Amino acid sequence: MLALYGPLFRGVLFPTWETHVRRRPVVERWEALRRSQWRSRDELLATQRRDMARLLRHAFDHVPFYRARFEAAGLTPDDLRTPQDLMRLPVVRRHTLQASGAARQATEGPRVTVHKRTSGTTGEPLVFGFEADSEHWRRAVKLRGYEWAGYRPGDRALHFWGAPEPTPPPWRTRLKVALAHRIQRDIYIPCAVMNDENLARVVRVIERERPRVLVCYAQAGAELARYINRTGSRSWSSLPVICGAEQVTPRDRADLQAAFGSDIYETYGCSEVMMIAAECSAHDGMHVAMENLIVDLVVTEDGRERAARDGEAGEVVLTDLHNFAMPFIRYANGDVATAVPDRPCACGRTLPRIGPVQGRISATLRDGTGSPVSGIALSFLLKDIVGAVRQFQAVQHPDRSVTIRLVLSAHVPPATLEQIRDHAQRLLGGLPVALGIVPTLPRTAAGKHHLIIVEP
Repeated sequence: MLALYGPLFRGVLFPTWETHVRRRPVVERWEALRRSQWRSRDELLATQRRDMARLLRHAFDHVPFYRARFEAAGLTPDDLRTPQDLMRLPVVRRHTLQASGAARQATEGPRVTVHKRTSGTTGEPLVFGFEADSEHWRRAVKLRGYEWAGYRPGDRALHFWGAPEPTPPPWRTRLKVALAHRIQRDIYIPCAVMNDENLARVVRVIERERPRVLVCYAQAGAELARYINRTGSRSWSSLPVICGAEQVTPRDRADLQAAFGSDIYETYGCSEVMMIAAECSAHDGMHVAMENLIVDLVVTEDGRERAARDGEAGEVVLTDLHNFAMPFIRYANGDVATAVPDRPCACGRTLPRIGPVQGRISATLRDGTGSPVSGIALSFLLKDIVGAVRQFQAVQHPDRSVTIRLVLSAHVPPATLEQIRDHAQRLLGGLPVALGIVPTLPRTAAGKHHLIIVEP
């Protein structure tokens, strides 16, 4: 009976719920994306140009922030006819969006219905939003990307992902989420602290539940793989692994393959637009979801921008084609990726590809027992005050104590700061934690900001 649940969920329960009960076009979009990935590049570009023109006209007419940027550049939407023409608009960076406030929201048309914040993995959290239709596109893109790894809705999936929130949501929300996970056969285990006890628990769940896929933070999955290889815990033939949130290094991939088999799939996304690109079975770069996004890799030389050449690393610059409520147009999300030759992929898909994404390895803290703690988990500590945090950074000193530095854009009560310190101390197994309010944080010579610094 359980073997029939996946097909039943995909064929009946999921489309009935999404399409007929909730009246959401997620399944329709997913089916459209499954078709479009095989279309000619010319067809895909024609669709992209059409959607880009709609977005730019809307932003010019109804979004004060972007109207001002067009005017400052001496441009109108009619001047930008192709994705390459977008290079004429200046890149917008996170600190500019942080300071722009309500001017980023559309005055007419779709309104923000989904309020979000970036995970803070860059140490510079951003509050943003989008309309429901943009959410439908994001979910459909994720479904297609995960399907390339063999995962489909209704398959049992183990998610080694996230960290406990310092302030639990209301019980109704927890119940709703738990029911959704049960129906969708999703099992979630936080990966904040990766000591042997927690890693052994994950192994037991894999042995008991026999999931069809493991979805994990890249570094957490690699730590799990190294534990399995070290202890000889593998009792399964093969288990596809979908890695996200961080870069998969060559060493990580080798360890993951030894623990789970050859099917290791890297995905790339960010909170602002969700899935940007994903790896297919050819394992030759990551296909970009060009139906939903325009992705440029940009190199700045002598104050001028150009597209990155094959094999060259460039800033990731994003244009979200379906967020009209609070658009992202030529937005540099802080990552750097490698341009790859635009040759046909062995899988047959016509979507363009990007190479490895750099700068997404979160340095690892160590707790009081010496066990690794995901640097990304730090961002969860600031969930309740993210709107008041411009930047943050954690420094682990040689004696293992930790200082969390905060650059605030609004007042935060001392009692709240003390609660954050207490949560951090518990996360780190009782290590001494200090909070410091600072006016600014240093950047590297390349202009990057490190979320975690581990002093030698």
